[in-house]
Amino acid sequence: MTNYTLPTNETGESFLNLFTYVNDVSDGYFFLSILLALFVIVFISLKNFSNSKAFAGASFFNMIFAIIFRVLGLIENKWMYLSIILVAISIVWLHIDNSAD
Repeated sequence: MTNYTLPTNETGESFLNLFTYVNDVSDGYFFLSILLALFVIVFISLKNFSNSKAFAGASFFNMIFAIIFRVLGLIENKWMYLSIILVAISIVWLHIDNSAD
């Protein structure tokens, strides 16, 4: 088991250092679980609309946060690409639903 030193504020460390530490301790799964939780919360909150619209809104919201997390170096590229693919799938789903009407 790897021992990690706790971050302190003696040298003016930022929240990014704390987030990086938490992500290192959790082997990179902390912010993935944050993205999953955000997706589920937004999807459930948009259930007043059809499933395709709720999925599109949740996947777009998830993609925005995935890009921010990737720029900060908190997730890997493959998870950001997965969220972009989910947005593409939701666009196709919306197109299919709209053409059926």
